[in-house]
Amino acid sequence: MRETFRVTYLNCGFCTAKNHCAGCGRELTEALTARPGIVWAEADLMDHTVTVDHRLTGEALEDLLDGMGLILE
Repeated sequence: MRETFRVTYLNCGFCTAKNHCAGCGRELTEALTARPGIVWAEADLMDHTVTVDHRLTGEALEDLLDGMGLILE
C-alpha cells in the first residue's frame, strides 16, 4: 500500500543545520527503504512529505515513522 504523510516535525539526525535539506531527504529515504516492511520510500523534506509503499499495519507504520523521529500531521 502506498501512502503519503505530511511531516510537521523531523528530529533530524542527519545534519546539524536543522534546515532539512535535500541531502537529509536522501538519507532519510535510504533509511526508510532499509526498514523491514517498507518496499519503496521517498522523503521530500522541502515539501514536508514522506511517501512509503509498505506491507505494514497502520499502527506498525506509525510506530516505525515515530521511532525514526517523524511527527505526522
